Amino acid sequence: MKIFEFIEGNLKMLGDKLNLLPQHEKEQVIFRANICTDCMKNKKCKYCGCSVPGKLYVKKSCNKGERFPDMMDIELWEKYKIDNNIL
Repeated sequence: MKIFEFIEGNLKMLGDKLNLLPQHEKEQVIFRANICTDCMKNKKCKYCGCSVPGKLYVKKSCNKGERFPDMMDIELWEKYKIDNNIL
């Protein structure tokens, strides 16, 4: 497990609980959680072994886009949602 990603994920998860996370990032975390039901069930990522849900908040995807891409800015996220029919 990478220490920086552990800290990043858990700080962002705390920010989400305090309602400080931008909406487009919240949506991406929910999107990732819905895709990674096996990881959510096991409470760890099947690719890297990091703890979930904290790992869902990390900017860089550990699965090289196989399941989901890196965390996107608002413009890229809006385009991704349209291109992939995500509501």
